[in-house]
Amino acid sequence: MDITDFYDTFFEEAEELLADMERYLLELDVDEPDSEQLNAIFRAAHSIKGGAGTFGFDALQKTTHLFENLLDHTRKGELRLRRDIVDTFLETKDMLSDQLDAYRNGDEPDQEAFERICQTLQRLALEEIGQDLESGAPVASTPQPVAKSEPEPEALVEQGAASGSDLRVVALLNVGEKDRRLLVEELGQLGEVIAQEGDEACYEVTLSSSVSNDDIEAVMCFIIDTDQIEIRGADTGGAPQAEAPVAVPEVEKQQAAPAAVEPPPLASSAGPQRP
Repeated sequence: MDITDFYDTFFEEAEELLADMERYLLELDVDEPDSEQLNAIFRAAHSIKGGAGTFGFDALQKTTHLFENLLDHTRKGELRLRRDIVDTFLETKDMLSDQLDAYRNGDEPDQEAFERICQTLQRLALEEIGQDLESGAPVASTPQPVAKSEPEPEALVEQGAASGSDLRVVALLNVGEKDRRLLVEELGQLGEVIAQEGDEACYEVTLSSSVSNDDIEAVMCFIIDTDQIEIRGADTGGAPQAEAPVAVPEVEKQQAAPAAVEPPPLASSAGPQRP
């Protein structure tokens, strides 16, 4: 099966996500925005970005990447909404729709329009939060380039907590080899794949990533169903990690036994017309 076999599914789901995004944006109260609506808009952008990256739709992936970063600052309260900012978000949604239509028709999106919306989003970030959307770094009056090096997987395991990344196990249930390969590649875009093993019945991927489990699941659902995904660790409340054993005198060993730890269960609006 070729990856292009998933195009139609992606186009249909992305179109639905964009419709939801527009509806939530039109419903937003700029003075007291609803956190659930902001989270839903962010997840829609994140899901579209993930699918676009998987299929090589570069302009769509880049635009949603910038938009997603702005939305993340918004839902964290770091970017205060105004009506003109919401209008810019709606303009971005329209551009995403145009890019999606272009790819659906086998064309490349308009390059000039793509560059213009990216500049608009970058300028908004610089003016409102003083950050570059590409790197997420604060912009100083005389910014200096910083060389980055990719850490080895072992370093990610040891330094995950310090860097803001979490380790979690993503289990793919009853997923064929070709789909597993696509999904592992997609997980690699969300973080660092530390290990992977298993078979078609249950294939487990250990991932170091700072994104939420909901966002991981949303991206993967472009290819498989939710009941084929289980995520343990991080914000799903996975089974607690065993602590290192502590030396106990023999007499105390005879008097005490370790208590069983019960692991918590896995976590598994028509608006106003747009002016």
